[in-house]
Amino acid sequence: MKKRIIPLLFLLFCFITTNLMADDPKKAYRSWEYLNLPVVLSPNWTYNILLSHAYEYKRENDPAKLDEEKKTYFHEVFTGPMYTIKSGDFTLRLPLWYYYQGFPVKQASNSTYPNAYYYSHNVEFLPIVEYKIGNFKIWNRVIFHNKFYSSYYEKDKRLKDSGKDQDGKGYSLLLREYLRFEYNVTESFRLLIGDEIFYGTIEDKDTKDITPDRLGGPGGFELKGFSQNRLYAGFGYNFTKEFSIEPLYMYQRAYTNKENKKELVEEDHYLFITFTYVIKTF
Repeated sequence: MKKRIIPLLFLLFCFITTNLMADDPKKAYRSWEYLNLPVVLSPNWTYNILLSHAYEYKRENDPAKLDEEKKTYFHEVFTGPMYTIKSGDFTLRLPLWYYYQGFPVKQASNSTYPNAYYYSHNVEFLPIVEYKIGNFKIWNRVIFHNKFYSSYYEKDKRLKDSGKDQDGKGYSLLLREYLRFEYNVTESFRLLIGDEIFYGTIEDKDTKDITPDRLGGPGGFELKGFSQNRLYAGFGYNFTKEFSIEPLYMYQRAYTNKENKKELVEEDHYLFITFTYVIKTF
């Protein structure tokens, strides 16, 4: 029975991906690297430090017509505690993180506006449930992404010129659910497949009229409604008990998310790779 489930999951992934690729939106190609440094303080408590960097190789959906598309696309820093509860094959993890987002924005050479760097301050609560069934693991994470500040609203020169700039303070809530299936081929090697959706539930009433309609813009507040879907497939490998690597192919579809109008605006292809080094203090 277990041997049949793996090809069935793979066929399901191919079917979903093939159907999602039926249309022809603009495409982007990026890599996204994570450095994960969990500091284990006790059997129940961990302090997490997570750093990321995304790099863009090519982007077709580029209204600014940049002379050079290759660039650093995104920075992230996550840090905060996590409480873990284990009972048999069931594990519950309760992280609470401060989350910094940084967006360098490059303008076209003929633009009258300068290059910019936008950032935001966020707090995330992301309960994670894991359940093992033999060599299989069902893993589900729900992120409650709370955004409290975005520099876009007080630093973007176009907003200032139009008289619509704000002080950058506000609030939005984005929910992200990521369901993943894992299969341990050996003690060190596992196969991974998953799907993640993004859905805005609370938007900032003072900035929604000037929030860019795609993915909340460069660190902007989130808008209500469905905005992204991600499919992941890859593997994980543990070199030691402390060090592991997890390379994944990530296929992302991004939608406009404003005034109840939905339009597929971009299809993104990522090499998504996470390096983890566990620091145990007890």
